[in-house]
Amino acid sequence: MGYVGLCIAMALVLTSPLYAGDSTEDPGPLADFYSYLPATPDLRIPDISIPFWTDDLKKAKRAYKNGKYERAARLFQRASDDGNIVADWYLGHMYREGRGVRQDDAAAFTYYSRVADHYDPDEADNNRLRIIVDAMVRIADYQRTGAPNAGLSPNPQAAARAYLKIATVYGHPAAHFALGVMSITGQGVKENPQQGLKWLMAAARKRYAPAEAYLGELYWAGKLVRADRTRAVMWYILARKSARPEENPEIFDRALQLEANVGEDERIEAEARARVWDGQYPVEGRRRAARGN
Repeated sequence: MGYVGLCIAMALVLTSPLYAGDSTEDPGPLADFYSYLPATPDLRIPDISIPFWTDDLKKAKRAYKNGKYERAARLFQRASDDGNIVADWYLGHMYREGRGVRQDDAAAFTYYSRVADHYDPDEADNNRLRIIVDAMVRIADYQRTGAPNAGLSPNPQAAARAYLKIATVYGHPAAHFALGVMSITGQGVKENPQQGLKWLMAAARKRYAPAEAYLGELYWAGKLVRADRTRAVMWYILARKSARPEENPEIFDRALQLEANVGEDERIEAEARARVWDGQYPVEGRRRAARGN
């Protein structure tokens, strides 16, 4: 795979929705929203302790979970009109993805901004803080790439500052990943490939699938690291285990493509290396810790 192919593959990863594997029991909207996995207890939507968890919000969440997105949007909008940041958070996602409403990046950015405006580093409510930090990541994503259809110009310098804060204070894997890519490409920060690799590894240790896939591409192409087909396949095996097909289908397709282009011995060795890494940084262990189990 040449450098152009690498850039195309990375563009697919960078523009895909953030991986957000949380609860395997009831991923629902939480899996769509949430990629922030610190050591604090996981946000459990049915038991959320934010005081203004209203009847409209409960009904909206049930409608969303059942795929009744238009009804959910109406109920979330009513709660949002009452100043509820949880409803704003959902609406940001729904407008970004076009679920139950017309896809509208400007509206999504506005709703995420409403949530982020409530940021307080001394916030005592972990659930509320997690929602706010997640919204901050979404805003940084828009700042990094821009959204021409919404009149949002790219501002990678602002995105880099936001990612750095989120990565260093909260250990958000999506921020680690973004900083890794930006450091490698020199987008918004001074080009520093070695620092970029460190950020990518930090995200990979948290089993962040796009970071694992990016490392796989680097080893396959021999960019920044010595070409190693076995290690490339190893990273894609790990990424496939970390990812969700509906969120990152390109990872599953690419993993199959790489496996088809290596010998049996290389594939077996890649699987063995992946098991070792998975033993050190297990996906399920991370999810149990995130749920507070």
